[in-house]
Amino acid sequence: MRPHKVLESKADGLHALQLTEGKHAGIIFSYGKVSFEENASKDNLKIHFEYEVHDNRGVEYDKQELEEELGDFLQELIFYGVEQNNITYTGGVDENRTDDSEQSDL
Repeated sequence: MRPHKVLESKADGLHALQLTEGKHAGIIFSYGKVSFEENASKDNLKIHFEYEVHDNRGVEYDKQELEEELGDFLQELIFYGVEQNNITYTGGVDENRTDDSEQSDL
């Protein structure tokens, strides 16, 4: 996973991320809504995400290049979370659900 810091706001407790190496090192940002679009014919998913740059720390950046790097980093974070069995989903509604969830007996 690419080198980064997790930052917590003392004012509101929200978390942000800061890349610590590479072209975008220093930029402080956070992710917002993340969604996936399935392409069944190509057997893949496309990630859509929102983000906010809180402080660019004087780093000049191309928006398209930054979005590509943040997309790649988001994929790394998701894969790492799955590998570590430590990924959390918060908020949102599953529009495809047709029934209530049930507790497993296992």
